[in-house]
Amino acid sequence: MTKKSEDKRLERSPVHLIHRASQGADDLLQAEKEPLDLTPRQFAVLEVLSRNEGASQRVLVDATGIDRSTMADIIQRMLKKGFVKRRRSSDDARAYSVKLTESGAQTLKVTRPVMRRIDEHLLAALPAKRAEDFLENLKIVIAALNAPEVVIPAKKKRRAARS
Repeated sequence: MTKKSEDKRLERSPVHLIHRASQGADDLLQAEKEPLDLTPRQFAVLEVLSRNEGASQRVLVDATGIDRSTMADIIQRMLKKGFVKRRRSSDDARAYSVKLTESGAQTLKVTRPVMRRIDEHLLAALPAKRAEDFLENLKIVIAALNAPEVVIPAKKKRRAARS
């Protein structure tokens, strides 16, 4: 396969293109004059908590799409930063109820305009109608990937080379 055909293959790879777009978004975050004390995932968790006082980690997982073990790590990091507090849920002793602290609410307030600027910058590359379509298409892909009937294909076993 030639280099040119490999480049074309990458240009048609959603995995590669989504990764490249994510890298660009990360670069925009890093370029902010005031370094953010939040990752995009932490920001998403704070946003959900701002509308769901005392949400369980399960609710946060469902609302953000972040897997359970990563969510536990994110909550732990934000506890150390003082952005959230948690306690055992009164409904289920196995679950935690997570709440924003004053520091978390203030951090969210300061971070929202930065994230909005970055979102606007990313979407500015597209005409308004295409930007809306782009967002809707991303939601469709995410919903399809999260559908319960989706089965990720197992690796195919390589056949032994025949002599």
